Amino acid sequence: AVVSTQSTGYKPGSDAAAAMQPSKNALRNQKKRENRQGGGEPEKTAPAPVQTSVDEREKKVRNLKKKLHQVQKLKEQQKEGKELEKNQLEKIKTEADLIAEIQKLEVS
Repeated sequence: AVVSTQSTGYKPGSDAAAAMQPSKNALRNQKKRENRQGGGEPEKTAPAPVQTSVDEREKKVRNLKKKLHQVQKLKEQQKEGKELEKNQLEKIKTEADLIAEIQKLEVS
């Protein structure tokens, strides 16, 4: 049982057709690069400025309501007897300002 050591040009794991095409990862990376560079589809135009200001106002109101909810949770913790940190106590002090700001934005 003598094994021939002649090279047939075949390498295990290689395919002649696959050698001609980039790998799946190479194709995926190429698509990522194209998307980053803005190649391909044109960008969508921005909505009208009036709509943007409404969206920004709604976003700010949501953010303020989130902060107000956090303040209310801290107040509940304080009532339960949990000792709060200095920054948490300062956040509770902002409750009136948050309510006023929310009302101001919702009215306008």
